[in-house]
Amino acid sequence: MGVQVAGLMIITLAILVLTLMSQVAVTSELETTSAATETIDSTGDRARTNMEFVDSSAAFGELTVELKNTGFTTVFDFSQMDFIVEYLDSSDNEVITRLTYTTGALGNNEWTKTSISPDGFQPNAWDPSESVVLDAKLSPTQKAETIAAITVSTPSGVSAISSFGADGFFWFVDSPDISLTIIGSWQDIDLTTHVPTGTTGAIVEVINTGTFDTQSGLVRGKEDSRDYMSDVLFEEIEDETHRWQIVKVDTNAVIQGYIENTQVDFKLRGYTLGSDPSYFSVPPDITPVTSDAWTIVDVSANVDNDSDGVILFLDSIQSAKREYGVREHGSSFDITNRELEDYGNTMYLVGLDALDQFEVFIENVAHVQVYLVGQTKGSVVYNLEDVLVADPSIGSWQAIEASDYNVPEAANGVFLCVESTGADEISGFVHGDSTDTWTPDVGGDTHMMAGTGISADNLWDEYLEDTDVDVYIAAYTIPLTNE
Repeated sequence: MGVQVAGLMIITLAILVLTLMSQVAVTSELETTSAATETIDSTGDRARTNMEFVDSSAAFGELTVELKNTGFTTVFDFSQMDFIVEYLDSSDNEVITRLTYTTGALGNNEWTKTSISPDGFQPNAWDPSESVVLDAKLSPTQKAETIAAITVSTPSGVSAISSFGADGFFWFVDSPDISLTIIGSWQDIDLTTHVPTGTTGAIVEVINTGTFDTQSGLVRGKEDSRDYMSDVLFEEIEDETHRWQIVKVDTNAVIQGYIENTQVDFKLRGYTLGSDPSYFSVPPDITPVTSDAWTIVDVSANVDNDSDGVILFLDSIQSAKREYGVREHGSSFDITNRELEDYGNTMYLVGLDALDQFEVFIENVAHVQVYLVGQTKGSVVYNLEDVLVADPSIGSWQAIEASDYNVPEAANGVFLCVESTGADEISGFVHGDSTDTWTPDVGGDTHMMAGTGISADNLWDEYLEDTDVDVYIAAYTIPLTNE
């Protein structure tokens, strides 16, 4: 009997152990299944979530961004989002800050949801296809003329990255030398030590410093596949003369240059930031078909609807001087009795009318090509009629007051049409606070476009050798930084 009882107890105990093990296994399986389900849900949310920046603007430490929900999930809890900014302060210190979300008045380094549009489906929730406006306050403030980065992340971890800070033209007081030492081939020119992150374009003065011999030299965008030196005679610069170009800068802050001889120097006069101006990787050829007459050039197929001007590169492929002119449609400004040097070139900026048109005069369209380098949208203000600048005292550097010619204090640079009605004559133009002193010529009976920064007092310095040189203000630049 005792043996039977003992046997029953052992069997009962075994049943209890097996039952408990079964319950533990089931519980563990349920917990594993739950965790897996949560992971799948999280991954699914991330896969279904997307957003993109619509706009951003900054002004004196205040930042506004607009994003559109382009995914399939709704954001309910904005406090679980991340808003990170990265920029340079006025002392060149790098600032990386995760801003704090608030629903009250903005304090330093805080952000808030300002509005959602349209907000009809689930009020105060950011639903698919809706746009949200976020405002932030930064401290310290961003350094002027620099680009900053924004990263916004949703609660599911999906991020969008954009930039804010600067648009337009920015000019050096003293121009860095970016000259080449290798001749006879295209060479990269790295601008990273001279320009801020986000630079989109370079303004370069090309100078033949020699006292004899014409030499070839020019710059182009790194992404520009046109070989402007397909003939070794092309892109010549007479001894002791100069000209300007504007070219696109790639994302590594690199452009390219070509020189025939090391007596050709490159001076970096300025740079551009942001989306205005914007550039073509390979400038389209927009040469008109009519010679020896003012011709309307329509670039509506090339530029955006809000463009108000274009940056041109005029390039002679002929061994003789050719008359040319560029002006706004409807302008009466006319210096078509002046020429482009044989195998020479020049930049030109001109305003567009409401139909995206301007006018060009070329003596022979088979000999001078017109390329569309870029477009502007407010960073340059164009004069319909170029404004003649009174001759300063000749033979020395003289300060020119831009305000005397309706250039506002908000401007930071000017584009000048320069012509010599006589022989080769010295024509130097530098920033009003510059210590640069080079004084190359404008070729006799030619004209070109030059560009220079102006000081806070609205001054540039000018050196003219003779009153045969006439200078006109064709346009001025307005920085759009932190506007």
